[in-house]
Amino acid sequence: MIVAEARRLVAEQGTTGLTFQALASTLGVSKQAIIYWYPSKRELARDFCLPLLREERDVVTTAIADTRSATEAIEAFVRSLVRYHLSDLGRFRILYLWLQFEPGVSLRPGDEQLLDPIHETTSSSYDLLEARIAADRAFLGNGDARKLAVAVDMAALGLVTMLAMAEAMNDPWRHSTESMVDALIDLLTGQHRSDAAKRI
Repeated sequence: MIVAEARRLVAEQGTTGLTFQALASTLGVSKQAIIYWYPSKRELARDFCLPLLREERDVVTTAIADTRSATEAIEAFVRSLVRYHLSDLGRFRILYLWLQFEPGVSLRPGDEQLLDPIHETTSSSYDLLEARIAADRAFLGNGDARKLAVAVDMAALGLVTMLAMAEAMNDPWRHSTESMVDALIDLLTGQHRSDAAKRI
């Protein structure tokens, strides 16, 4: 109930509207009642973001489940991840940008266990992509499949970050989103496809 209300507040007012006092007021309880369940914003941030990360994981693992090669898996992973986040840039900003700027959310000594469920979720996002890359020896060569899987994820999220920034500034890119996704996939896979076959 607290997390659902926190999501509503962020959707309506942005992350600056998410305070313990605002949560207490809208829920009709005392601020102390919120603090009882969430002693700090770090715990609230974890519970706020974890379901979103799990949803993201499900999107990418479903997209690559039937792929047969590293190239197919990387392409499906990138396209599904970018499409998922472009469908709701507000959700993306909360998940990947909010925590960088929110006072009181950064970890302190002894808080490491708060990250365990987040690490488990992101790790499972990479597992299937790593397996597809590792099984394709012609693609992998002497590379490290896990590092490549993580790098693919980071590259796709980097592209979404830049697209989100351009959208926030109302400053469109010179190149279409589709062509940038295609270029990123070409870079990550070393493949070249005809323009007719390229789709986001």
